[in-house]
Amino acid sequence: MAFPIIPVLKFLGQNGLRYGPVVLAWLSTNPDIAERLQREVQRLRGASGEDPAAMRATLRAMREQVEYLRDSADDEPERLRARAWALSLTKLEHAVALLGAGSAKADRKRLRTRVDALRAEILDAFLTEQIEDAGGPTPGSASVEP
Repeated sequence: MAFPIIPVLKFLGQNGLRYGPVVLAWLSTNPDIAERLQREVQRLRGASGEDPAAMRATLRAMREQVEYLRDSADDEPERLRARAWALSLTKLEHAVALLGAGSAKADRKRLRTRVDALRAEILDAFLTEQIEDAGGPTPGSASVEP
């Protein structure tokens, strides 16, 4: 396998153990999709840190993912979830805007923790949706024996 897929599987979240082996097998036969997902993971992981600029970069990438999720939503619960994420992103963007150069490290760290938690949630849904939209296995159809 020519691409580093472990970061992608890591971000599949709670479905990782059950869904991961099936996804890995499918992605190994679809390297173009695997590379696209890997770029997305690297883009989000590259914008880490507690400084406001890094958080803004992360939030911009997350907003693009939420827009994709909203546009590709198959039903009302998915649309509602995307709207809730968009609202959460707006709140986080406002909080980052309030951080100044002299803001307390504890405040920056606390905010980064909130950004990272939402990032993991959105990225999990985004990767799953990308795989489903490309014709890959869905968590419900991926039955793997433990």
